[in-house]
Order: sequence, then C-alpha cells, then structure tokens
Amino acid sequence: MAEFNLIDEPWLIVMTDKKGTTQEVSLKDIFENAHDYKCLAGETAMQDFAILRLLLSILHTVFSRFDANGNPYGYFELDEQYQQISPVDQDDDIDDYQEDLFATWKSLWQAKVFPEIIGEYLEKWRDQFYLFGGSTPFYQVSKDTLELTGNKIDKAKPNQVYGKTVNRTLSESENKVILFSPQHDSIKNKLSKSEIARWLVLYQGVTGTGDKVKFANQETDQKLSKGWLYDLGGLYPSGENLFDTLLLNLALVHPKKEYIKMQTPIWEVATNKDQLEKFRTNEIVDNLASLYTNWSRAINLQDNCSDETDFSISIIKLPEVEHPNNFLELMTEWRFNKNGDNKGKFTPKKHNLNEQLWRSFGLTFMPGTDVHQRPGIVNWINELETQNVRLGSLKFNAVSMVDDGNATSWNPINEIFDQLVFENILSDADDSWIPRISDEVVLTKMLIDNVLGSFANSLKMIRNLNSSEFVNRVKQEAYYQVDVPFREWLASIKPFDEKEVKIKEWKYKLHKVIESEAQKLIDLSCKRDILGVKDGGNMKNIFTAYNRFNWKLNEHLSKE
Repeated sequence: MAEFNLIDEPWLIVMTDKKGTTQEVSLKDIFENAHDYKCLAGETAMQDFAILRLLLSILHTVFSRFDANGNPYGYFELDEQYQQISPVDQDDDIDDYQEDLFATWKSLWQAKVFPEIIGEYLEKWRDQFYLFGGSTPFYQVSKDTLELTGNKIDKAKPNQVYGKTVNRTLSESENKVILFSPQHDSIKNKLSKSEIARWLVLYQGVTGTGDKVKFANQETDQKLSKGWLYDLGGLYPSGENLFDTLLLNLALVHPKKEYIKMQTPIWEVATNKDQLEKFRTNEIVDNLASLYTNWSRAINLQDNCSDETDFSISIIKLPEVEHPNNFLELMTEWRFNKNGDNKGKFTPKKHNLNEQLWRSFGLTFMPGTDVHQRPGIVNWINELETQNVRLGSLKFNAVSMVDDGNATSWNPINEIFDQLVFENILSDADDSWIPRISDEVVLTKMLIDNVLGSFANSLKMIRNLNSSEFVNRVKQEAYYQVDVPFREWLASIKPFDEKEVKIKEWKYKLHKVIESEAQKLIDLSCKRDILGVKDGGNMKNIFTAYNRFNWKLNEHLSKE
C-alpha cells in the first residue's frame, strides 16, 4: 500500500521569518507560498542544495511547457498528464520558443508568486511521489523490479545502509564510530518519515564508494557513481525569499543553446523498470530536469518503516554522469585539466575548505576563455542583466561536501558553505566592475602569499624551523583578518561608483591589514630574531627582514 505522498505530506523545512522560525511543508505548500518563506532550512546546506535542485526540476518541467498564465506554448504536443510528447522544431520554432521562455520568466519575476499550473501538474503525477510502496516509489527501486531476471547483483544481497549513515549530520558507518556524536547511540538509526524523504534526496546526490554491490551484468567500462553532487563546487544565487531564489536559479533558457531540450524528470519515465534501466544503461543526460533528478544508487527502503524502529536501506551501485565538459550543469565551478585522463577538458571543481569564496572571484565571475569556464548560473544571471531585469543586491552561495580522502570509501566528513553579497554589478562590458575586483583579489593574494609570506619565511629561516606550519599559519591568519574588510568593501560597491576611488579605498584597508599582521610578528619577536643569523656574507634578523617586507609592500601599495 502506497503512503506518505510528498505532494501533501509536510517534509520540506523552510524558514518563515527573519527570526529563524522553521516549519515543515509539503511540495504543494512550498510552491503556493514560496514568496512567504525566507529560504530552505534543512539539516545541512548540502541537503538544501539537493532539495533546491529537486524543486527546480519541477519548475523547469512545468515552465518549459506552460507560460506564466498556465497556457501551453503550442510548439509541441502534451498528453493528458501534461507530458511533452514531441520536441520543439529546432529549425523553425526554437528562436520563438526561447523568446517565449524568457517572457515566461519575466512574467513570473514580476508576479512574485507561482501560478496554479504547478499544483495541477503535480496532481497529474501524484502516484510517482509516494515515499513508501506503490509501483514507482519516489527515488527508489521496488522489490518487484529488483527481482526481475536482468537485475541480478554480483553479491548474495545488496549493501545495507543504516540511518546513521544516511543522516549526513552523522555519516557514521558500522565500522567507524563518531567519538563526539551529536546523537545518542539509541536514536542514531531512527528517522522520521519527513527526515527519510529529505536525506533520500541528498543520498542520491552524495553517496561515496564504501558500498561494493553492483549489478552482475553491469558493463565493465562504466564508472560507478559516488553521487553527482559530491564532485561539484556548488554555486547558486539566492534572493530575499524562496520564490526569488527559485527564480534566480530557474534558467529556462540554458546559456548553451544545445541544452534547450525537452525536460524529462525521472518521475515521467513510465515504469520503475524503465527508471532503473535509464540509469543502468547510463542514458545520456541532456536536460536539467533529468540531471537534477539523477540517481547514484538503486535504493530500496525497508518495509513497515516507523519512527520507533531503526531505519535502513538496501543500495546497489549505478553508473555516474559523464563529468568532462558537461556544461549542462549550471551550478558548479570548473577546473581545466592540464594532465591526466581528462587533459585538455573541464571537470567540476570542488571548493577548498581552507579558502573563502572571494579568493576564487575571477574563476567564478570572469568571462570564460579557452582555459577558464565560468559557472553557467553566472552566465544566466549575466544574461538577465542584458535583458534589463532589475535584480538588486545579489547573494552567491558556495556549497561542497568534504570527503575523507580515501578512494575506497569517499566518506563525507564535512561540508563547505560560504556566501558573497554584492550589488548588481555583473556585466561583461569593457568598463565592468568584475575584472577590476578580480585584479584586487589577485593583488590581495599576492601580498599575503608572497610579500607577507616571504617575511614569515625569513623568520622561519632565522628561527631554524623545519616545518612550513609557521609560514602557513601567518598567511591563514592574514586571510582571516582581511576576510571581513573585503566582504564589506565588495558589498559597498554601487554599479556607478567611481572605480579608482573605490579601489584606492580597498588598497588603503589592505595596506593596514597586511602591515598590522607584520607588526604582530615584530611584537612577538624573541632574542634569536633580534640577533639574527648569517645569510651568506650578511646578517639577517627580524629588522632587516621587516625592512625588505615594508619596501615590497609599499612598492605595490603606496601609503597614500
């Protein structure tokens, strides 16, 4: 018997006011009242990212077929379930279709509320959104499907994964116990139905490789997935409320024309057998609704799940989505590979736990080149600028999952979340703010890494230290001290500010921070620092090192 339908049951956590009040709501509620909710507010930032993409898959599907008033476009046929059954004519209709998609987006942005067509669409697919039971359980494979002849596995039974592993606030396996767990052992494996739904969405995107079971007849040359989201340096803009955030990320006209395709979310695949076959054969993913609902595992939930019993799932590995040059993905940073298997190609680049988002400002916001690929979502926001859409202040969010560095498990051990807030200054015009800000980031990093770093390295030599820990600590402290001033300066920039004045303002602040960090080293100097050591034919002490530092600093930043 099918139960817990995600359209009606509350399972999505949203923040309802600026005080941080949260509430569980259903899919129906979230679209009807998105303008009244501040943001998604689940257990982790990665969970919110995964659920944001699920919500976007619904919006991409609906508004690729219907305009803001709920009227079908007329470039293709729809069946009685509102499923598109023919593509747009790429020769005769594609340009007009793109114009209509932009018009739909603008109408939604102006309305600030979603139309009823979303609820009507979801109602057509109600049977596909049951969490437990039914012939097509949500994001899962039924027992009947797994028992089909062609779906035998290479082990006696699937891997069993328990609640404490699925729950990414724990990520505890049966083999490794968390020493300082936020939950008592007696409740680690207990999850409510709403928690199961949320963690299931994330688990299909962030899995790892610790499980070993795959299908017996799986093609040997297929690389098996650890979760598509796991490899992303996630990036997405957010607005004043959840409606704005959804719209800002709803790229109805993909920045790359070849990806303006018919949307095919997983629930529109006819049967559970066909759903599994889609992933087993690694069918090419060419549209965002399909990518945003991708599975990394054939998952089967246990029977008779309740809040009082320990929760577990059975999982079987599935092939991964192609990584190199997969620019269908909008919400990630990219790395150009100069060597290795993907030499000459771009692959998703995860964020660094020890680096603030602004330190990769150029990588994130500068226009693309042969060796630099800008995130597609930034291209989309930039296109809205050219369409004269007033966006106001922008907030870009970075999110990544940190792994344990062990290729046999890739166990998630932490997550990265960062934000940048600035006015609507995204533009590729020659007089744009973006290259000027990027230059200042490069200068800031050079002064910390090379100028202040060189001073710290001189002290390391004077003190006869073998480890680089001292130098790294000095640099990291400098980045920490410069972090807030830079964010405040970036947020203060207005589109029509005088560039030279604002840049001079930043350089003055930067000079004070770098000089202050060097002064701290002077203040903490010891006798050995003052006496110094011989360096070739000269004596080198903290004062000679500081003089050189001060000269280099003022070479790049005059005190004025």
